[in-house]
Amino acid sequence: MKKLLVAGLMVVLASPAFAAIQNVKVSGDITTSYIYDNSLDIGAQAGSPGLPAGQKRQSLFLTQTRLRVDADLSDNVSTTVGLINERAWNAEGGESVTGTNQGYDTNVQLYLASLTLREFLYSPLTLQIGRQVFNYGNGFIMGDGGPVNSGSGNLAGIFADLNERTAYDGVTATLDYKPLTISMIYFKNGQTTSSILGTGHINGANSNGQSSDVYGYNANYQLSDAFNTVIEQYTFARVNGSGFSSSISQTVDKESTLFVPGLRVSTNPVKGLNVQGEIAWELGQNQVLTNGNSSQQEGERRDAMAGQFLASYALPVLDKYKPTVNASFTYASGDKNGNQNYNANHVSSSKTYSAWDQFNTIEGAGTIYREIFNMSDEEIASVGASFSPLEDVTAGFTWSGIWAPVAYTNGAGSGNPLTLVQPDGTTTAVITTNGRGTWVGNETDVNLTYNYTEDVTFGLSMGWFVPGDVFANNNHDLASQAIANVGVKF
Repeated sequence: MKKLLVAGLMVVLASPAFAAIQNVKVSGDITTSYIYDNSLDIGAQAGSPGLPAGQKRQSLFLTQTRLRVDADLSDNVSTTVGLINERAWNAEGGESVTGTNQGYDTNVQLYLASLTLREFLYSPLTLQIGRQVFNYGNGFIMGDGGPVNSGSGNLAGIFADLNERTAYDGVTATLDYKPLTISMIYFKNGQTTSSILGTGHINGANSNGQSSDVYGYNANYQLSDAFNTVIEQYTFARVNGSGFSSSISQTVDKESTLFVPGLRVSTNPVKGLNVQGEIAWELGQNQVLTNGNSSQQEGERRDAMAGQFLASYALPVLDKYKPTVNASFTYASGDKNGNQNYNANHVSSSKTYSAWDQFNTIEGAGTIYREIFNMSDEEIASVGASFSPLEDVTAGFTWSGIWAPVAYTNGAGSGNPLTLVQPDGTTTAVITTNGRGTWVGNETDVNLTYNYTEDVTFGLSMGWFVPGDVFANNNHDLASQAIANVGVKF
């Protein structure tokens, strides 16, 4: 009997302890898309001026699957775990893309994993720790997984724009003082293995122990007025660590820092009309090379600005068709000497960097121009409309004109070159411009959505980008794209 009691006690002590679960919610979605695009290289040729082969045209199917489990452990403790699989059809075991296996890996990956503690030490305080999504306002500065034209995971080597792996490992502390909510954030933006292991400076060798961290806060205040006005003030910072150079002529790399204070206001002055305005600045320090020597870097002062105006109006006519019109204007500053070295071809303004860094923006998501150009040195004016011609069907179109506030100059070593981003996440060499124009081009987008059921949605998106007089004749092809998809949520 004594031996039996001892054995039973050992079994109890060896048994794993599980938290009591009050409630579990399982959700997810499956989206299958067909993508066809043509001439997103704007006519550039593979190998010269450096565009990777295979980007002239794409035609592929892909499927994205997400599974999410939310569990309430007690009144103030909950957890979230999300798994994701993204892949091109029948691509497993295929050849690598740009030296990686992105897009050809069918492994399931972790995209959410967080613990939430409500009323943590202080009743208005909520703490979320782990892999989570950071998104504020319209995503103009801090968007869901931005920047929109880059990505990680399996689609980064095929079609980064559609990447759903958009979370970061970090911490959010939220203070809820209704109507004021303040969110303070930190997340790891990037880190190399040598930085994690602390081997970046071993034996004086440069092992590129790079790391990147993002800090900031977002304060949202909802006024108690008749216009449902919201005022949002934020400041975000990105601090990049630097590696160590063992060159005899070295200058220890200065860290690249970026501080982004901004303000957004949203209001509804009349029924059906929403008007929003946002403005932000970029301060800090940008690294530049000295005399083109990668072992020598100096810092130049950042001084950039961006702003956006949005308006949307639900027309008080033909209610059956739900007509809505919208307009927007977006500005991001450029720098005519942004690629100028300090001691080579020095010019008076080269020590101030005024080109806008797109940070984590998702502005322009779904457009060709954002897919192939970074948000910098741009003025974008857009007008559009949407309506429901049939029950459960929504149709919309948008026209956008794009200008460069600062004229692009031709050549990789020039003051303000134009680079081209491609769907596989790679960047070309500088593409040919005429060295004087500011008209980047115009784009027309058409979108159709059909809600087959409450859970199943069909979509079709088509776009055409017409290059402007910025481009030389050999970079002047019409770019087009069509994406058809069907998605189910459960």
